Amino acid sequence: MKEDRPSFEETHPHLKEFNKFLPELNKESDRGMVLIAASYLDELMLKILKSYFLAGKTSSALVDGFNAPLGTFSSRCTAAYSLGLISKMEFAEADLIRKIRNNFAHNIHTSFSDNKVIELCRKLKYSAGDYGEVVVQPRGKFSSAAVCLILNLTNRPHYVSQKRCSFREWTI
Repeated sequence: MKEDRPSFEETHPHLKEFNKFLPELNKESDRGMVLIAASYLDELMLKILKSYFLAGKTSSALVDGFNAPLGTFSSRCTAAYSLGLISKMEFAEADLIRKIRNNFAHNIHTSFSDNKVIELCRKLKYSAGDYGEVVVQPRGKFSSAAVCLILNLTNRPHYVSQKRCSFREWTI
């Protein structure tokens, strides 16, 4: 007997995009995985900030377009943390992911076997830990931390939008 339950996408619409993202991420090379996961997080930071700022062109100009002051992953993470839109731990994790991304983006020979990348992956707090005799390798640490952070932030634009800034007149 079939139960008449709503589909997963109906009960969790905020995860619809993520459900498409995860299988594609897992198919990627090491470099592809790092660049795509960081890009996804960068886009989430953009959405979080836009959900908080006043609606309009001036706010969009801060985060979008050529020479936007908050147009980089680093500046978006810093702004989101400074505005209290992400936690200290989320900020630290995003910053480590950004540093790992920079290693892969700026050095064609970078891999998860490089000492610098291994050390950065060890610092990830949201990563899967070793268990029993199973040792989680740097790629696994990176992917689990990135996915965990993405899941933490997936619904954040919705919640942030409930506290969106509003214009107020200032009197002198």
